[in-house]
Amino acid sequence: MIRRLLKFLCTLVCFAAVLAFGAGLYIGNLAFERFASAPWDVIFGIENMSCDVERIAAGEERFDWQEAETTGRDGVPLRGTYIEDQGGSHHTVILLHGLYHNRAMCLPYVGMYRNLGYNVLLVDQRGHGESGGQTKWGVQEADDIGRWVQWLKEKDASMTVGLHGVSLGAAMALLYAGSDAGRDAAFVVADSSYGNIVSLGREKLMAAAKDDRLVWEYDILMPFFQGAMWYHTGKFLSDIEPAHAVRSIRCPVLFLHGQEDRLVPVKTVWSLYENCASAEKYVHVFEGSPHAVGISTNRREYRQLVTEFLLDTQ
Repeated sequence: MIRRLLKFLCTLVCFAAVLAFGAGLYIGNLAFERFASAPWDVIFGIENMSCDVERIAAGEERFDWQEAETTGRDGVPLRGTYIEDQGGSHHTVILLHGLYHNRAMCLPYVGMYRNLGYNVLLVDQRGHGESGGQTKWGVQEADDIGRWVQWLKEKDASMTVGLHGVSLGAAMALLYAGSDAGRDAAFVVADSSYGNIVSLGREKLMAAAKDDRLVWEYDILMPFFQGAMWYHTGKFLSDIEPAHAVRSIRCPVLFLHGQEDRLVPVKTVWSLYENCASAEKYVHVFEGSPHAVGISTNRREYRQLVTEFLLDTQ
């Protein structure tokens, strides 16, 4: 009788475990799909300005800037603007904008690089501006940068290419530089990068809900979320984490951040800096500056820092 009871209980436990595992897979997949399609502009409190390309169109027409176009590996059309140095420079910087913006966001950085004799390529990341597709948080964006680098190399095989990204653009620049394809990157300027997008989203969600139980739910579901992500994309979270990518970066890196950043905590930049494997890495925090606006709040200081960094690393 006792043996039968134990056998029944064992069967019941196994059944419950299988049921729980199946439920975990279902919920994990649902969580991943919601993550991929979440209204991040609402979650992060960001104004969606990705469709406003009037300033870029005006610049292309007025200054005869070159329209640039390539495609992602999945065939998604990618658009940009190329501003060629008239002195025949072999140095180019790719400027990468933030979330829910487009390449017009990077116009304030153009003059700084042109004064240093750089060609400038402004690009719309996928799902922004005139590029197709949707934001993939690094699943495909690093490959997109590689396609732009290839586009530049076809113009000039001896061209060196550096990256300057802001917010989401900074994260994508770090991901690319930390990949095998990005090992020839000349430099990275990472302004206001996050370290882990899922953790950042969790922090914002918990702050809004004011419920610590979400931490337990997050930890329990994470393995299933990771499994669903691998199933859909062939990648794990570590593959799209700047916090992980910096461990493989070898080119010079300048990390910038605002002390009053309420979107990405300033502690993030120190963590990225400390874990970065580059032998030439620098970090600067702008006093009194919020998220990703150092070029506006501390313009002279910003330009001086970037200029000295580039001159020291050339």
